[in-house]
Amino acid sequence: MNEENTQTQSEQPTVGQILKNHREQANVSIATIAAPLKLSELQIKRLENDEFALLGPITFVKGYIKNYCRELKVDSAPILAMMPAPPEPTKPANMQSFSRRTEKEASDSRLMFFSYLILAIVIGSSALWFWQNATPIEEQTSKINVANSIMSERQAAQPSILQQQQQAEINDESLLESKDTLETSTSSEAVTETAPITSNNESQEDASSTIVMNFNGESWVEIYDGEGEKIAFGVKKAGYIMTVSGTPPFSVVLGKHDAVDITLNGEPVDVSAFPKNRLAKFTLPLAE
Repeated sequence: MNEENTQTQSEQPTVGQILKNHREQANVSIATIAAPLKLSELQIKRLENDEFALLGPITFVKGYIKNYCRELKVDSAPILAMMPAPPEPTKPANMQSFSRRTEKEASDSRLMFFSYLILAIVIGSSALWFWQNATPIEEQTSKINVANSIMSERQAAQPSILQQQQQAEINDESLLESKDTLETSTSSEAVTETAPITSNNESQEDASSTIVMNFNGESWVEIYDGEGEKIAFGVKKAGYIMTVSGTPPFSVVLGKHDAVDITLNGEPVDVSAFPKNRLAKFTLPLAE
């Protein structure tokens, strides 16, 4: 019984054999049926030999069979029913792979964003640190420029002071000549003239004054005495005590007067009335 079923299944014709049998029964050659179907004789032979894989997708093969049956005036429905169903595409795997790639790209984008953000913070902090450290240098440079301008003004004023000193020396020489003349006339008068000279020298020594400055913070200072001689100049550090002497009145310039304690001949000098954060220019002793 099993042998009969096997023979029956093996004797069952295929799609290609059915098409070939219908063509031969209609007494139609391969070339004759290939022309209206716009197929080559090789394609017709492959169709009748069940070589469907060589003819392209299964959809095209079904179209060839349908046109083949139409030319032979044969019902194509039972023959097409014998064709295998087309394989289902495996798209879910590709979609999953694309989703993973998209997720990885999004993660890389977030990592790149945070990297740029950290880099921007580092650059901004470095720029702020540099600006804060550069500010004191600029202030010191401005102070030096102010000091240079004051020095140039002092130097411009020195020629007139020298002229006054020369005129005073000429007057002193004329006085000495007159004193020599008086000394030759009488010795007693010479003795009387000597006494005032000694008293003048003592008065000049008494006229010399002493300034003491105690620097509580860094400050720039410049001092000229009454004879136009520079007796102090430069930037002094905190904790420095400076003592200078000369003929008053003294012309004083201080960069930060509120950071300096001043005494003149042992007496404290109050400079708190001058505006802060500006150069203080004043004369010692202070005018009442």
